[in-house]
Amino acid sequence: MDNILITGADGQLGRELRSLMEVRGDMKCLYTDCHDLDITDAGAVEKFIADNSITKIINCAAYNNVDGAETETDAAIRINVTGPMNLAESAARHGAYLIHISTDFVFDGSRTSPYHESDRPSPLSEYGRTKLAGETAVKRSGCLSIIIRTSWLYSPYGKKNFVRTMIHLGEEEEIINVVNDQTGTPTYARDLAEAILHILPQLDATPRYGEVFHYSDEGSCTRAEWAQKIMTLKRLDCDVNPIPSSEYPTAAKRPKCAILDKSLIRTVFGVKVPLWERSLSKAIRLF
Repeated sequence: MDNILITGADGQLGRELRSLMEVRGDMKCLYTDCHDLDITDAGAVEKFIADNSITKIINCAAYNNVDGAETETDAAIRINVTGPMNLAESAARHGAYLIHISTDFVFDGSRTSPYHESDRPSPLSEYGRTKLAGETAVKRSGCLSIIIRTSWLYSPYGKKNFVRTMIHLGEEEEIINVVNDQTGTPTYARDLAEAILHILPQLDATPRYGEVFHYSDEGSCTRAEWAQKIMTLKRLDCDVNPIPSSEYPTAAKRPKCAILDKSLIRTVFGVKVPLWERSLSKAIRLF
């Protein structure tokens, strides 16, 4: 049986993975967050992986405060670059397989067609740059690994995410302004967790070294359309007023259109990708 390390286990994706794995009961998993294992400490990572005979790692840990990364760049680098590097280098030494989670923010969003894994990244923000550097660190380590980029992740487990924020505003306000010129795909973290569990048993069949795959739910929308769907599903009497990003300035630039093409992950691993509206309809009951 594999000994699987899940880092960032208290986050949205980590908690969805834990929920699914505990129901299955056919995998031995060790769940850690920053209080249990500091992935920015190379010695601590090496000791943990060696002491626990780790065979697979799912790195869900990330500095994901997009605007905060503009000023807290050192913290973003430690968690998004140094952490993955430490995990990957230790994985290489012990022959462990690493699944590293990345983001659509590695792209600038200047195109309207979906991004393929082979498209050249061009991040607009410090967050995107640190996540891209984390991908590079994993690839350079030479460890057995795949990198999964995802987008607009949400879960009822999240302390702060777009869905939770919109519900809170919808309960308090009669009208809210939401940008209508950023297009992407909302992704239910449970869907991504299920995809990862589907992929896990297939990894041993083929050695892969830093191969990139895209996964988000299917379809696309603007953030304003996403917000309106949330209001409708929660039956909140709140109007969504679409506005341009210029009327809602943020510290970090966001991609205008960062839709991910999922053809490769479907073909290679047989992963099923549900429509974002259908997944949101299921998830919204848990908020």
